[in-house]
Parts: sequence; C-alpha cells; structure tokens
Amino acid sequence: MNQAERLCEAAMRAAADGGRVTIIGHDTPDVDSVASSVLMHALLTHWSIPSRIVLPTCADAQVERVMPALGVHTDAMNGMLTEEDTLVLVDHHQARHPGRVVACVDHHPTDYPPDYPYVQIEPCGACALLVLRLMKQAGMRITEDQLRLAVTAAYLDSVALRSEKIAAKEAAWARKQARALGMEEAWLIREGLGLRDMSLPPEELAMTGRKEYDFGGRRVVSTYVQTDAMTQSLLNAILKELHAQLRLSGADLWVFLVHDPLAMRSTRYDVAPDGRVTVTEYGMLASRGKTVMPEVERMLREGEGHG
Repeated sequence: MNQAERLCEAAMRAAADGGRVTIIGHDTPDVDSVASSVLMHALLTHWSIPSRIVLPTCADAQVERVMPALGVHTDAMNGMLTEEDTLVLVDHHQARHPGRVVACVDHHPTDYPPDYPYVQIEPCGACALLVLRLMKQAGMRITEDQLRLAVTAAYLDSVALRSEKIAAKEAAWARKQARALGMEEAWLIREGLGLRDMSLPPEELAMTGRKEYDFGGRRVVSTYVQTDAMTQSLLNAILKELHAQLRLSGADLWVFLVHDPLAMRSTRYDVAPDGRVTVTEYGMLASRGKTVMPEVERMLREGEGHG
C-alpha cells in the first residue's frame, strides 16, 4: 500500500461514516467514465465501504453499444443526486451536480486543481487505468472482467492507442492484455477510432461528445468529431450550428475539435459569441483532456479569451 492509496482509503472511510458514497463520472459518460465507476465501486467494496454508481445524465451511444458486451448494464445506474449525497468523482474533477465531493480520481491535467479531501489527477491514457492501479495497490485480485474493462477503456479513450495522452508503456500493456484475454483487437481498434458517419446532419455532427466546463466563471462548451472525411462545406455548416448553439447556451466559448485518426492530426476551432472562429492546428492527435482544455483554461484565466 502506498501513500496515495492510504490517503484515498482514509478519505473514503471518513466519508462513509455518514452512510454510503456515490460514484459519478462526467456528464454524458463515455466508456472510460463508466468503466472507471465500475472499477471504483469494486475498490470500495474491497474496503467494505458502501457505495453506489449514479449516472445523472444519459450515457453516450458507444456506452450503450459496448458496455453490455462487457457485462455492464447502465440502466440501473441512471438516477438523480441531492445535496445529501457524498460524491466520489471519476474521470473528471469539476463538480457539476448537488452533493459534497470527498474525492476525485481523474486523468485530465489542470493547473487549477480542486480542493477536495482526496485529489488524484495524473496524466494517463484512461482514468480506468488509474483506478486499476489503486486496486492493485490495495492488494485486490484483479478479475479478467475487470481487466477487460480497463483494456477497453484504454483503447476507446485514446483513439485506439493513437492519442498523445497514452504513454507507450500503457499502450504496450493494453495490447498485451488484449491478446492474453483473447479480446478481438480489430473490434477494439474500430471502436477506438470511432470514425463518424459524415452523412449525418451537421446539427448532429456538431454535438458529438459534448462537455461543459467552468474556468474561473467562464463557461466553455466543447464537442468533437473523429473523421477522415471532413469537407469545407460541411465544416462551415457545423460551425454555423455551433455559433447558434453558443448564443442559445449563453456560454463564453465553444471549442470544436476535428480529429483525423488516420492522418494523426487534430484541428481546434474556437467559436466566440460574436461569430469569430480561431483555428489551431495540432501536428498530432491532440487529447481534449490532456492538452486542449488545459490550454483553453489558461487562456481564459489569463484574460486572453476571444471576444
């Protein structure tokens, strides 16, 4: 047991003195968010700490497609939160729902960490890998089902192990475990690449992977699309839709990312309320959590926002 694991357990036990704790991932949870929640629930069970998982918003389409094949059914996790709930955040660190936060385990870097009793924010290919590490440090016997969850999260949260956010050592581990577990790597890669059907309406393409952020009182909305088939006319239609949605939302900025996993590059479009669009090119598959949003947060907090 190392220092991080001791502090984590102590924070959870102190919180559980008042009853069970509630584990939540980020809004519109993806596979990594749900997998991290399931693994955290297993860790708390190992510590004999009562807990439950709640999804306060609907999961994304990939969760509904992928998780049942891994033995996880999210219907029973849907629910509401109240101010009386004691929360453990996984795969995010900004509290957006009622309740008292006692801990967070996240892999999205920030220069402005929250002040919770326990905070573990480390760059990692998937949050599920951080929780898996805590499980191992706690002396748990990791089951094959739990390994499959972590491997799937690693592939799907890192664009099939191509994203800059996953270390070579983590990617090698995921490939090795996938083979040892008899998982179909072609399926993992296909799901990880997540190439979007570009025949869908621009209004739908513009909303993929929506997340909201609060950076020092500045509200930011972000979406993305993964494709190797973006055209200028379609991009213009998407940006027009994003500007309309930005004005409706009242947010300060909309960050739209186009990831091309085949060309291994990302392009960022910052849409301002006045309609201006600032373009940033990345010569890599830029991670929204590791690189893009920390850049946006610094920009806004340092007063260099667009408009």
